[in-house]
Amino acid sequence: MSAIANIVVPDAATTPVNHTFIPQKVTGDVAAWNEKLAATPQGYWELATSFKDPATGGKVYRLKQSLAIPTLKSYTDLSGNPVTVVDYTCRVSAEWLLPLACTLQNRKDLRKLFIGILNDAQIMDNIENLNHSF
Repeated sequence: MSAIANIVVPDAATTPVNHTFIPQKVTGDVAAWNEKLAATPQGYWELATSFKDPATGGKVYRLKQSLAIPTLKSYTDLSGNPVTVVDYTCRVSAEWLLPLACTLQNRKDLRKLFIGILNDAQIMDNIENLNHSF
């Protein structure tokens, strides 16, 4: 396996900002990246992907990607010390089940259609505005 590289993607700001996820480690079938803009590691954005070949006698490749974006909160404790904690974390994960029999075109179609679905106005309204638009 070759070394993993940085992954650079823009955010959804009015003026998009590129975020660089830097490789952290590969453990078995799992690769991990962090975007280290937060002042402390607890605030680092985390990206992970795993790739599992079919088990012996199995018929499906299993790929998973996940992204976690923590939001930090700072306050002063009763002793007057500054404290930073994770207030909440937004997460997403996707799992791809790809049978041995599927073709390259099947896999391309699945990926492209999924991206398109995420860009559909109804789905964006569900995610971004928490609206039940169906």
